[in-house]
Amino acid sequence: MGTPLFVAEEVLCTYPISTVYDSCPRYLFYALLLATCVTRWTGWLSDVFLGAAATYAGTAALEAFILVASPAHHARPSPVSIPYIPPSDSTTDALYASFPALVTNTTQLPIIPATIDLDADAVLAIVVTAYLIFLPLQAWSRAFSHSRARYILFSLWHILMLAGTISALIYWPRVRNTPTQYAFCAPDYFPPEETVSSDGWQSWQRTTPSWNSSIWAIFNNVTLFNSLPTSCYYPCFNTTQILRQQSALEATIAAANADENLSAHARSAFWSRVIYSERYIYSLIGLTLLVNATLLLYRLLPYRSRIPSSRIRTVWLERRAILHGFKTDYYAAVHCASSHPKDLEQGRPAPATIVEKTRCALSSAGEERLSVPCLMRLHTLGSLVRLLLDLCILCALVFSIIVSPLTVVAFVAWIEYYIHEDGPAQETPQQVGQWAPLASIGFLVLSAGILKLKVWVAPRSEIEWEIGELRRRVKRLEEMLV
Repeated sequence: MGTPLFVAEEVLCTYPISTVYDSCPRYLFYALLLATCVTRWTGWLSDVFLGAAATYAGTAALEAFILVASPAHHARPSPVSIPYIPPSDSTTDALYASFPALVTNTTQLPIIPATIDLDADAVLAIVVTAYLIFLPLQAWSRAFSHSRARYILFSLWHILMLAGTISALIYWPRVRNTPTQYAFCAPDYFPPEETVSSDGWQSWQRTTPSWNSSIWAIFNNVTLFNSLPTSCYYPCFNTTQILRQQSALEATIAAANADENLSAHARSAFWSRVIYSERYIYSLIGLTLLVNATLLLYRLLPYRSRIPSSRIRTVWLERRAILHGFKTDYYAAVHCASSHPKDLEQGRPAPATIVEKTRCALSSAGEERLSVPCLMRLHTLGSLVRLLLDLCILCALVFSIIVSPLTVVAFVAWIEYYIHEDGPAQETPQQVGQWAPLASIGFLVLSAGILKLKVWVAPRSEIEWEIGELRRRVKRLEEMLV
C-alpha cells in the first residue's frame, strides 16, 4: 500500500481559559472568600475582601448569561471521503508514530465544525463557589445579619450568583455534546505539533460549499496546500465564538502517543464522570437553595421560634432553653395527646395546666368557648407544627455552619481537578496578567486601612468638622424615627 494523499486524525478544538479566569486569579478569588469568612467580625476589612470577590464573580456571572444566551448552532454533518487506512499494518504503524490520533478502518467521516469554550469550566467554578459561600457567611457574620442595607446588598449579590449558577449549569453540559473534530494532514511532510493555534480563517481555504470538495482540492493543488499555515487542514478553524478572538482557537491532538499515559487534553476519558458530577452539583445547589429559603423566611416572617438567633454561638449558649422548649412541644404534641384519649372521649376534664395553655375562643365575639377536646386537638397540632418548624430551622443552621463549608471545599477541590484536565494555564504566575489582580487587592486593602486610621492622622479642625457631621446625621436619623 502506498502513502495516502492525506490522513485524518482526531483533534480537540478549544478556546483556552481566558487569562482573567486563569489559575492565579481563581485561586485569589478563593482566598478572598476565605479571608471574608476569617475577618467577618471586622466590617471594613471583610467589606474590602468581599467587594473584590463579588466584582470578580459578577463578571463571571455576566459571561455565563452571554454564553447561555448565544448557543453555538452546528451545521448538518457533511460527509468527507478519506483514503482507507487498515487498522494494523506496516504503513499504519509508521503513520501512528507521527499521528497518534490517526483515523483508520473507514473511508468517510462526518464533518461538523465546532469548538469548545473552556471558559465554561472556569465560570462554573467561580459562580457556584460564590453562591455556596453565601450560606455559611450569612450564618457566621454579624455584620451581614444586623445591617439591613448590607444584608440587602449581600442578598442581591446572592441572587446574581444564583442566576449565574443556573446559566452556567445550563451551558456547561453542552460542552460534552460538541461533535468530534478532525484534522486532515499530508503524511509526507513534518508531523504537526501537538497544539496548533489558529491564524484566522481565510476564505480561499474553503473552495466550495462542500467540505469534501474543499479538502480534496487543497491536497490536490500544491499552490493551495503550500498556502496553509501548517501541514494540516483544520475545518474547526472556520468557526467563531462570542467573546473570543478567532486567533485564540487551538487544535490539540485528542490522544497521547503510545509511550505516554496521558495527553495534555485527556477530556475524552474524563467525560465518563460527568453524569455523576452533574448529579452532585445539582443536588448541592438544590439543597443550598432550600436552606437559604428557610433561613430567609426565618428572618422575614413574624414567627417567634425557640431558636433565638441564626448565629451558632448564641444557639450554643441557649441550648438548654432550646432543648427544654423542644421537650415541651414534644410533650404537648405527642405525649399529652396519647395520654388522655379516653378522658377526651368520655368528656372528662383534662389537666388544668393543659386547659389553661389551650384556652381559645371562636372568632365571633360573645360565642361559646371551644370544648376541651377541640382545644386539645388545636394545641396538639400547633405544638407539632412549632416543633417541626424549629427542627427545620435548627437543621438549616447546622447545615449552613458545619456542613456547608465542607461542601464548598469539596466542590472547589473537585472543580479545580476537573479544570486541570483542560490543560496547562496560558500564563505563568510571573506574568503581569496573573499577578496584577493581587497587586490591585493589596493597594485596595492599604487604602482602606489608611482611611480607617484617619482619626489618628487628622488635624483637630478635621475632627471637629467630622463631629459636626455626625451630629447632623444623628439628628436626621432621629427625625426619621418620629
